[in-house]
Amino acid sequence: MKTILIATDFSKASRNASIYGLHLAKAINAKVILFSAYQIPSPATGLGMSISRYDVMEQTRQELMDEVEKITYINMPEIKTICDEGVAGDAIINMANEKKADFIITGMKGSGKSFKKIFGSTATSLAKNSKIPVIIIPEDAKFKNPDTLIFASDNIIDADKNALEQLITITKLFKSKLYVVKVIKNKNEEWFEVSDTPQELRKVFEIVDSSIEYPVDTDVTHALNKFIKKHDADILVMMPHKHDWLEHLFIKSETKDMIFHSQIPLLVLPEGQLKERSGSETLVSSENSTAY
Repeated sequence: MKTILIATDFSKASRNASIYGLHLAKAINAKVILFSAYQIPSPATGLGMSISRYDVMEQTRQELMDEVEKITYINMPEIKTICDEGVAGDAIINMANEKKADFIITGMKGSGKSFKKIFGSTATSLAKNSKIPVIIIPEDAKFKNPDTLIFASDNIIDADKNALEQLITITKLFKSKLYVVKVIKNKNEEWFEVSDTPQELRKVFEIVDSSIEYPVDTDVTHALNKFIKKHDADILVMMPHKHDWLEHLFIKSETKDMIFHSQIPLLVLPEGQLKERSGSETLVSSENSTAY
């Protein structure tokens, strides 16, 4: 049985992601873990006051219980609540690894270019570091059966084999139509793309109902959003390429860009082989946690 770990900081965006995750779990008959990370606040300067680790943990535990009451509907999957201390992104990944989760779901607050300036946000941290597929839910996105998936890639030929296998598995799981999309700058590039795509790679996509498309546009984000609307896509699938530290800081990441523009859920597939999952569990939940 599959497992979905839903990360929450009890915000409006997180609640919407939790509701989406419950509907998804019901659709694929998966178990649900509602997880929240918390950090111990520093003592107030000059007051000599501090909050105990136990108090923060119990507070988060109670808030998780309250959240379950707010998002649970008739015939929805049972929810297991867990919390753990740590920085949100790291704690979520550790718990997802330990619980052998098949998907991590997290919310995204708002949309627009200003959010690209949020360095180290939980959504982008998970997209960059998780070895488990991450589904990022925009604040206003509603659950819809994922009948149409769009896999956007800047280099289809060199796409990671492990990630492609996951993509095919997910496409079969949802019984979806899959569009494999590479945006090109002019129509002349299409001939080279078609001729360079190995037959072996084409056979990978023939396993499912799929089509390889080459929309023409100098702006990748604009082209993908236009393609999404045209085909009424339900989920956008991307695979972030690994850059070194300086590249992460100074080079525009198309995956990060789409996280803050897409109005449909974004499924980020990890590159490389899945690492052995490990982590630590706390069967408690708490309340006053840091926002994601």
